Parts: sequence; structure tokens; C-alpha cells
Amino acid sequence: MNKLSTAFILSTILIHLFSQQAMADDLIKINATKTTPLFDGKCEESEWSTATKFKLPSKVSIYLMHDKNSLYVCAKGKIDDYAVIDIIIEDVKTGYLHRLHASAQLGERIYKGKKWSKPDRWNLKDWSGFWVPYAGRVESEDGLKPKFLKGSHREIQILRKKFAGEDWNMMISVSGISYKEEMTAFTFPDKAIDTDKSTWATFSFSD
Repeated sequence: MNKLSTAFILSTILIHLFSQQAMADDLIKINATKTTPLFDGKCEESEWSTATKFKLPSKVSIYLMHDKNSLYVCAKGKIDDYAVIDIIIEDVKTGYLHRLHASAQLGERIYKGKKWSKPDRWNLKDWSGFWVPYAGRVESEDGLKPKFLKGSHREIQILRKKFAGEDWNMMISVSGISYKEEMTAFTFPDKAIDTDKSTWATFSFSD
């Protein structure tokens, strides 16, 4: 084997090793928990102390943790926020994207490459959550309208059997956030696009 061939083989091996390391570094580890949180609309620090935490603008926080059966997610906003949450996860078996949504209702939509399906509300398959509580009705120009409680936190539990593998490709959107006198949304990762999984992050279930 000449020097040129040897150099080429070594460079190929190094590129492969660096690529593998880069992929490992890109993984976001979700911390494990020994305690199942109570789904009561509150991200209590005592329950979520071990969680992997992310800070978003306007004092919004996302908490993630898991046990051997479930992934737990909580979106925490301010007292004047609704904190509506959407978790979009790739199903590696089918290639479809699943949007798990919690606002005043819980529902799931699926993207198969063209458009999102109609929401399948309350027919939950291997997941559940704490929705935005109903708080009565208020007068409006169009008559009585439903009122929903601000300030509660949005919690979701997803059974790990719903999606294959120890690493999940997903993004999280938190909307209904009061920001500069408007209601807006923030995503993690920042600028992630719900139909473009290349803009998402890969989350790994740690030991």
C-alpha cells in the first residue's frame, strides 16, 4: 500500500470519527426521573427538579424528563399566558410527523408529506395532558364567549412505546404567550418549522 492510499484511508477514518462525534454532541439528553409528576397545571420545582430545562423568550420555560415508560413535558409561562403547547415528533417507522396539541382541547394531527390531517380531538393514543381550563363565559359584541384560565402550565405525558427508538427527532412550540402587548408563539429549537424535520432537534433518553 503506497503512502497516498494510506493517507486517504486515514483521512476517511478521521472524517467518520468526527462525524460520529458531531452527531453525539448534537443529541440533547433528557434527564431521568424516579417520580411521576402530578398533572395539575403546575410545573412544581419539587416534581420537575431533575428535568432538562430550556428557557424561551418572555419568561417561558420548557421542562422534559422521562422514566422507562414515559416522556413528560411541561411548558411554563407567566400569569397572563395561556401556554398552549404543540409537540411535533417524527415517527421513524413511517416517516410521518405527529403533532400533539394541548390547548382548551387535546388532539393529534399527522403530516404525511402534503398537509396536516384534521385534528383527532380527545381520541388520544398513548399520550395525554393537562389542557387549558375552562373558566366560564364573558360578554362580547357577538354574545357570550367561552373564557379560559390564564396562568396554568401545560403538561403532557407520552408513552415511549408510541414512537420507536431511544432518540426522538422533535420540536416544541409554545403559543398563547403575552409578549409586547400581543399573543405570540416561541419554538424550541428557535425558528424550527413544523413540516421541516431538518430544523428540529434530536432528544435522547439518558440513563
